[in-house]
Amino acid sequence: MSARPASPPAAHHQGCLVCGAALEYRAAAEPVRCTLCGQEGQSPVRCGGGHFVCDECHGAPAKDVIERACLASASTDPVALATGLMRLPSLKLHGPEHHFLVPAALLAALCNARGDEAAKPRLLAEARRRADAVPGGSCGFQGACGAGVGVGIFASLATGATPLARETWGLANGATAQALTVIGALGGPRCCKRTTWLALLSGIRFAREKLGVRLDGRGPACEWSGRNAECLDAACPFHPARRAAAPPGGPGARA
Repeated sequence: MSARPASPPAAHHQGCLVCGAALEYRAAAEPVRCTLCGQEGQSPVRCGGGHFVCDECHGAPAKDVIERACLASASTDPVALATGLMRLPSLKLHGPEHHFLVPAALLAALCNARGDEAAKPRLLAEARRRADAVPGGSCGFQGACGAGVGVGIFASLATGATPLARETWGLANGATAQALTVIGALGGPRCCKRTTWLALLSGIRFAREKLGVRLDGRGPACEWSGRNAECLDAACPFHPARRAAAPPGGPGARA
């Protein structure tokens, strides 16, 4: 078993919530734009990298931050969007907020790729309502990881599936099945970061093959392995040691 790296500064429990850098306090307030939600205002505080996080995002619960950030994002890379949100203290190492994070990041990226900004508020609100019904621990207790179910929520909303639909009903269930197959192939125990990335990559593949929309995204090197007591270490495709040794475009790199 490989040695785990020290816990990274990416937890950002102090300093900048986005990058961890020390905050800078100016003599007077200046125009700022929240890096997460895009809200504009005046503040004398920002980090050395130029990031600013508004009070609403700073103090909001995890799902509120996810929804606000995905509404404001122009990214077509759901993996990068979700990974950036994972770094915020409000998103715990494990937890049901990841069940919403998956469809939220995928739907935001899909709307951005399609140029359909107007649809985002409705889709994200409905994705959150549906994800709220997926309980924590469903991966082990129900045999259906919430991140994988999140891909089904994404597929259902992206295709307009309903319980009475024909083709889209099949597409949504197939998307969930494919995501759960990928997640289950690695085995347990749970890791909400690993399963979220696997689900997102599966969702990217679904968008490309079934919706004809190409989204960006590749699997990152994990920043949380040193904090996870149940980490699979080098057996995980996102473990830093394994990613460092893998050739570009190797297994787990892309959808």
